[in-house]
This record gives sequence, C-alpha cells and structure tokens, in this order.
Amino acid sequence: MNKLARKLVLSVLSVVLTVVALGTTTFAWFTLTNTSVIQPFEAEIVADTGIEIAIGTPGIGDPVLLEWKTVLTTQDIYDFIDAAYPGGFQFTHVSSTNGVSFTDLEGVGVTDGYLEIPLHFRSDNETEINWTQVVVSSPTASWITGVSFTDSLGNARVAGSSFSVNAADAVRVSVTGNIGGSNATTAYENPVSEPARNTVLGGHTNETTAFLNGGIGANGSTNYYYQVNNTLPTGSDDVTVVSTVTAISNTKVLDMVTNPVMPEALYYGVVTVRIWLEGWDGEAYNSLLGRVITTSLRFAA
Repeated sequence: MNKLARKLVLSVLSVVLTVVALGTTTFAWFTLTNTSVIQPFEAEIVADTGIEIAIGTPGIGDPVLLEWKTVLTTQDIYDFIDAAYPGGFQFTHVSSTNGVSFTDLEGVGVTDGYLEIPLHFRSDNETEINWTQVVVSSPTASWITGVSFTDSLGNARVAGSSFSVNAADAVRVSVTGNIGGSNATTAYENPVSEPARNTVLGGHTNETTAFLNGGIGANGSTNYYYQVNNTLPTGSDDVTVVSTVTAISNTKVLDMVTNPVMPEALYYGVVTVRIWLEGWDGEAYNSLLGRVITTSLRFAA
C-alpha cells in the first residue's frame, strides 16, 4: 500500500479505512446487527517548522505530558486507537445532530461506533489553525440490488440489476476546536458526484414526511429498507442530522491560546477529528461492506 500523505503546509491526517462486515446481510447498512471493523491503515501527520503536534486524550489536564513530535507515524495512530478503544474499535451505524455527540438511529446516545482522533498543536509564533482541505474517497463500483426500489436520485432500480455506488458518499467528517473561547464544529460530506450518483443529505431536521414518504421511505437506503422489510426503520419519523458543508477552504478550526503550564511553547490548542458512517444517508447501502475508504485532511496555520 502506498503512503497516502507527504509533507504539506502544516499537517496532514490521512487514514485508510477498510469497512468489513463481520457477517452477511441483505438489508441496508443501518439494518445491520453486526458491525464493521477498522482494518490496517496508513497515517502520517507532519508539522511545519516551528510547530509540534501530539495525539492524546482531548481533555488531558496537562499537555506537557503528551509526546510531542514533528511527525506522527502510522504506529503512533495505532497506539492511540489501541489505548482509546481497549475493547477494539468498530464502526457501527450511527448518526449525529452536531458532529460531536452520537446516537444510534433510534436516537439513543452512544459513545462508540465512530472514530475520534484528538490532535494537539503547540507553537511559539502561530496562534490559529485552519482546515484547508478534505478528501473522502472510495473506488466507485457496481452493486447488485436484491430488491426493486427507488435510489436516492429517484431512479427505479430493478431487483437483480446493478448500478454504481461509492461507499465514501455515506461518510461524514467533523473537526471541533475552540474559536474565540467557544467550541465550534465544522462537518463535511461529499458533494454531488459526477456522473450524478450522490445526493447531499445536509442538515435534515424533523422533516417527517420526507423520510416517511407515504409509508415507503425516502428515496435511497430508507426505501430500500422498506422494500426488504415491508416496514420503515424505527426513528425514520423524526430525523435530525448535522448540518454539513460540501467544500473546505481555509476554514478556521482553532484559536491557540497562551498556556502557562507549557514552558516549551507559548501557544497551545487541540482539535478533535471525528469520522463516521451516517446511517441516515441515502447512499448508506450494503455497498459499504468490504470497501476501502480514504479520508485525508489538511490543516494550515
């Protein structure tokens, strides 16, 4: 596997996620009772001159205790995940209204099933961090549907037919950091793809008629669920998801502050990156299973 990241302006986080089901199913993604696991990935986070980075618990009381580096390697990321998820990390079908806290699709709060990576920054001269680029990609491939249904774009799909899908279209990425004394979160999802395949869910909020759609479910994975089960999934009558942007360009995500307990550097701050599979996304088909998803983020001072 080729390395996914080289040195950029400030730092780069690139993670390859292989989504693999622990069993088989004929249902849509969010009907799975099994889970998906994060498989080996490559990551490299590189700091520019005058800036050091570290990975560690977001709420750590003393950042001096972190292991500060100019380069975080794949093994550093592995070690963090092993420590943060001692029972082993697994993706599950989750949703979020704010990109910070998560629930299952019935609205019950969960604390796992999504990947959370805190990145700490320190410097003697840089006082803010900007999110300048994100790429979420996966190979487009054909998927054969076992039932007739209407896809997210309104196309009728006949049982046994194939159409193009891309697992990355159900992925969400959020970055949270302190700006002006308050936490702020920016969440991203892929834009409409070319040729037309993906739809943008955006900040869908309590539009019950859209997801119920006369009792057969909104076009896409919800209607697919209905066609398989002859009922709608619990929670489809009240869906609220995080508002998203479909492009990132020099978005401020962190104001670093003076930290008197860290004599090694004048300014300090932390951003938290979260990656998840949005269960309510119209593209959240079983096509996610067995696909490789690459998520790359770029930050700059």
